[in-house]
Amino acid sequence: MKTIVSKIIDAVLTVVPLLGKKKENMVEFTDLVKGQYSFLIEQLEKVLKDYCELSDKLKQVHEEMCSLREQLVEAVSGNVKE
Repeated sequence: MKTIVSKIIDAVLTVVPLLGKKKENMVEFTDLVKGQYSFLIEQLEKVLKDYCELSDKLKQVHEEMCSLREQLVEAVSGNVKE
């Protein structure tokens, strides 16, 4: 997340000097904004993909923990009955 913020800051620092210049610079500014927007969308898609993968893995771990807990309860109950 820090890299995304630093990229935004870099883009802003690159763009600010262009604001006081000619229309040509506004076109360059627009191109820079479009480039940064595309980059940010790409990063967001990567983050969402990673989040979904992590979420699936966490669900699997949770299911495994519940299963192990049930086995432990059964094992302890079996030992107590004997």
